[in-house]
Amino acid sequence: MKADRFPHVAFVGDGCLAKRHVACQSCGECCPEQAIRFRPRMGGPFVPELNEALCSGCGACLSICPVSAIGLQAREAEAADV
Repeated sequence: MKADRFPHVAFVGDGCLAKRHVACQSCGECCPEQAIRFRPRMGGPFVPELNEALCSGCGACLSICPVSAIGLQAREAEAADV
């Protein structure tokens, strides 16, 4: 694992405002790694997509989420670590 990463990665849960058709991009705006991007969707606000390869696991997105829909999960073992 790279030295600048934590052993966990963020995930966006189902309680996410954007997933519930409410415009919000707070997590993507605060992500220093730009690991959270927003995909356009017909008939609703953009939907967050997290790129686990870019996510450092820093947790900057956790406290900014107004509905606490972001959590952390263990990072999958990388091939080089096995």
